[in-house]
Amino acid sequence: MQVDGPHLFNSWRRAMKRMAEVPNVACKIFGLGMVDWNWTPESIRPYVEGAIEAFGTNCCMFASNFPVDKRFSSCDAIFNAITAGYSTHERTALFHDNAARLYRL
Repeated sequence: MQVDGPHLFNSWRRAMKRMAEVPNVACKIFGLGMVDWNWTPESIRPYVEGAIEAFGTNCCMFASNFPVDKRFSSCDAIFNAITAGYSTHERTALFHDNAARLYRL
Protein backbone atom coordinates (compact mmCIF):
# COMPACT_ATOMS: atom_id res chain seq x y z
CA MET A 1 0.00 0.00 0.00
CA GLN A 2 1.39 3.38 -0.99
CA VAL A 3 1.31 5.83 1.92
CA ASP A 4 2.58 8.88 0.07
CA GLY A 5 3.12 10.16 -3.40
CA PRO A 6 1.80 12.67 -5.90
CA HIS A 7 -1.69 11.14 -6.17
CA LEU A 8 -2.26 11.09 -2.42
CA PHE A 9 -0.70 14.51 -1.95
CA ASN A 10 -2.93 16.00 -4.64
CA SER A 11 -6.00 14.35 -3.07
CA TRP A 12 -5.01 15.80 0.29
CA ARG A 13 -4.61 19.27 -1.23
CA ARG A 14 -8.05 19.08 -2.85
CA ALA A 15 -9.60 17.97 0.45
CA MET A 16 -7.88 20.81 2.31
CA LYS A 17 -9.23 23.33 -0.21
CA ARG A 18 -12.75 21.94 0.22
CA MET A 19 -12.50 22.19 4.00
CA ALA A 20 -11.20 25.76 3.72
CA GLU A 21 -14.43 26.73 1.94
CA VAL A 22 -16.36 26.15 5.17
CA PRO A 23 -16.47 29.53 6.94
CA ASN A 24 -16.05 28.23 10.50
CA VAL A 25 -13.10 25.89 9.81
CA ALA A 26 -9.46 26.81 10.48
CA CYS A 27 -6.26 24.79 10.23
CA LYS A 28 -3.84 24.05 13.05
CA ILE A 29 -0.43 22.93 11.80
CA PHE A 30 1.43 20.78 14.33
CA GLY A 31 2.84 17.32 14.96
CA LEU A 32 5.08 17.53 11.91
CA GLY A 33 7.16 14.54 12.98
CA MET A 34 4.30 12.24 13.90
CA VAL A 35 3.82 10.70 10.44
CA ASP A 36 7.35 10.83 9.06
CA TRP A 37 10.01 10.47 11.73
CA ASN A 38 12.72 11.29 9.20
CA TRP A 39 11.20 14.51 7.92
CA THR A 40 13.17 17.62 7.14
CA PRO A 41 11.90 21.16 6.64
CA GLU A 42 12.25 20.54 2.89
CA SER A 43 10.17 17.35 2.94
CA ILE A 44 7.38 18.79 5.09
CA ARG A 45 7.26 22.23 3.45
CA PRO A 46 4.83 21.15 0.65
CA TYR A 47 2.30 20.07 3.29
CA VAL A 48 2.69 23.24 5.36
CA GLU A 49 2.50 25.42 2.28
CA GLY A 50 -0.45 23.40 0.96
CA ALA A 51 -2.36 24.00 4.19
CA ILE A 52 -1.53 27.71 4.16
CA GLU A 53 -2.40 27.96 0.46
CA ALA A 54 -5.81 26.40 1.14
CA PHE A 55 -6.71 28.31 4.30
CA GLY A 56 -4.59 31.44 3.99
CA THR A 57 -2.34 33.00 6.60
CA ASN A 58 -5.39 34.34 8.45
CA CYS A 59 -6.95 30.93 9.11
CA CYS A 60 -3.89 28.79 9.86
CA MET A 61 -1.96 28.58 13.09
CA PHE A 62 1.15 26.75 14.15
CA ALA A 63 1.29 24.76 17.35
CA SER A 64 4.26 23.04 18.87
CA ASN A 65 4.36 19.31 19.42
CA PHE A 66 7.29 19.54 21.80
CA PRO A 67 8.88 17.61 23.36
CA VAL A 68 8.08 15.02 20.67
CA ASP A 69 9.34 17.21 17.80
CA LYS A 70 12.52 17.93 19.76
CA ARG A 71 13.75 14.65 18.32
CA PHE A 72 14.17 16.46 15.00
CA SER A 73 15.43 19.92 15.93
CA SER A 74 14.74 22.92 18.11
CA CYS A 75 11.35 24.62 17.92
CA ASP A 76 12.94 27.80 16.55
CA ALA A 77 14.92 25.96 13.87
CA ILE A 78 11.88 24.01 12.69
CA PHE A 79 9.49 26.93 12.46
CA ASN A 80 12.07 29.36 11.07
CA ALA A 81 13.04 26.93 8.31
CA ILE A 82 9.43 26.26 7.33
CA THR A 83 8.24 29.88 7.39
CA ALA A 84 11.37 31.64 6.13
CA GLY A 85 9.59 33.08 3.10
CA TYR A 86 6.68 34.60 5.00
CA SER A 87 6.48 38.24 6.06
CA THR A 88 6.70 39.33 9.69
CA HIS A 89 2.97 40.09 9.62
CA GLU A 90 2.14 36.61 8.25
CA ARG A 91 4.41 34.89 10.76
CA THR A 92 2.86 36.85 13.64
CA ALA A 93 -0.58 35.74 12.44
CA LEU A 94 0.52 32.10 12.07
CA PHE A 95 2.32 31.92 15.43
CA HIS A 96 0.12 34.10 17.62
CA ASP A 97 -2.65 36.29 16.32
CA ASN A 98 -4.79 33.62 14.67
CA ALA A 99 -4.73 31.36 17.72
CA ALA A 100 -5.58 34.27 20.02
CA ARG A 101 -8.49 35.26 17.76
CA LEU A 102 -9.81 31.78 16.97
CA TYR A 103 -9.53 30.48 20.56
CA ARG A 104 -10.75 33.85 21.88
CA LEU A 105 -7.77 34.25 24.19
